Amino acid sequence: MEKKMTTRRAEKMKWKPSVKLARGNASERLLDDLRERILSGDVERGAKLPTEKELAVAYGVSGATVREAVRGLATAKLVEVRHGSGAYVTANVDQLMATSLRSIIQVERITMPDVIAVQTEMSTFAAELAARHATKADIGKMQRAQDDMKQAKTLEALSEALLRYQDALAHASGNRLLAALCHFLVGMQVGLANELSGGSWAMRRRTADKLADDRQALIDALKSRDPNLAREVAHQYSSHAMTLLSALPDAGRNRVADPALSHLLASLLHP
Repeated sequence: MEKKMTTRRAEKMKWKPSVKLARGNASERLLDDLRERILSGDVERGAKLPTEKELAVAYGVSGATVREAVRGLATAKLVEVRHGSGAYVTANVDQLMATSLRSIIQVERITMPDVIAVQTEMSTFAAELAARHATKADIGKMQRAQDDMKQAKTLEALSEALLRYQDALAHASGNRLLAALCHFLVGMQVGLANELSGGSWAMRRRTADKLADDRQALIDALKSRDPNLAREVAHQYSSHAMTLLSALPDAGRNRVADPALSHLLASLLHP
């Protein structure tokens, strides 16, 4: 409640520019100022930006200049423009990472092993930290997700439970940046597995079942509070997952390490 009241008060305050805009690059400077205020937390997520007219008066620029700057913020996934209502700050972490990584994956011709190698190292580090910091509630969330995967009857339910399992592990690490990166990369891996299995429920069901023992072993390792064991089990789980992923029908057709697969990886990013 207090946070909502703070946001409302901020919205009612008269907007004061952080910088004086120079002629010739007013739109770019306006975009930079608004972006910095959003990223710094000066304007909170969920807050509504001042109206086009209010920003134009505050910065001494035209409405067209304001619209161009706001379009830049929307393209960067920092705000969402709702027609008839205004621009609202979103700054969604997944969208921000997707916007950047989509271009990197295509330009650098990133392959599936590249993505999973990074995800493997992050997950094993998360497991090591989780063995030290996980609460009973964290481990309970992983166990419930594990049980839900066993009972899942649809591809959507299976994917959702797997993401919950991985999110609980990453959250238990106590490292917010690591948790955000793990969530993003695991989401890519799950999407990739669904794509390479041709959307086959039976194929994904068999793959999930083959990894069930690895997932349970990781939960047990966290319960033991042994960081080295947790890291070892997590690495084994990720390696086993990569082996199964590489064996999926479309992975063979696309040649797992082929740089052309970067287009598929990029297509999984929906900023």
